[in-house]
Amino acid sequence: MKINIHLISTVHSDKGNCTSESLFKILNRIKPDVVFCEASIKMYEEFKIGSNQSTLELNSIKKLSEFHSFYFVPVDTYPPLSTNIRNQIEEIKISLKKDEKFTKVWRKNEEHTHLLGFEYLNSDENNKQFDKILKRINYIIPRLGTSEYTITFKKWLNFHDNRENTMLENINSYIEKNEFENAVFLCGSAHRKSITNKINEKKNTRLKWNFQLPE
Repeated sequence: MKINIHLISTVHSDKGNCTSESLFKILNRIKPDVVFCEASIKMYEEFKIGSNQSTLELNSIKKLSEFHSFYFVPVDTYPPLSTNIRNQIEEIKISLKKDEKFTKVWRKNEEHTHLLGFEYLNSDENNKQFDKILKRINYIIPRLGTSEYTITFKKWLNFHDNRENTMLENINSYIEKNEFENAVFLCGSAHRKSITNKINEKKNTRLKWNFQLPE
């Protein structure tokens, strides 16, 4: 029997109609045996003892645990970026916010998230908006006047590519070692298109992936 697993695209903090309460309701409809999450083991351990800032996903999971028994598996275990690269990414973001076309596309994505919540985050329209955002970023960065930013952004993209690969590998590894019927994978909506493509390219015959929100 195949394992049913829902990919649920999220954001990491409450925004308008995209809230921890609405995510809890989605999870409670699914009633998963396992929740895989874009979170590190350290982040989850700190959240449990109250020493780390909560996220939308972790707050939803905490509430779900009051009504339903499941295993929680943090799958974001790829080593973090260096401080130097993170600082340069922040510099790039400052420049991006000064670009009118980038700001317009980003604002539209935020408005859709606030108004439509998880229906938008788990849609093709979400993918299209992030494609537009990435296209504009790729246009702007080479024009910032320093080749170092171009190199840094490539490292940023490679970092997230490796993170996604690691998360999927961790899910597959858990599945090989454990028996269950129903799961969810909570991951930021910016990863939705790439994660979906990777799942479809490297099919795990034990898994039946669902990319739509449950009715």
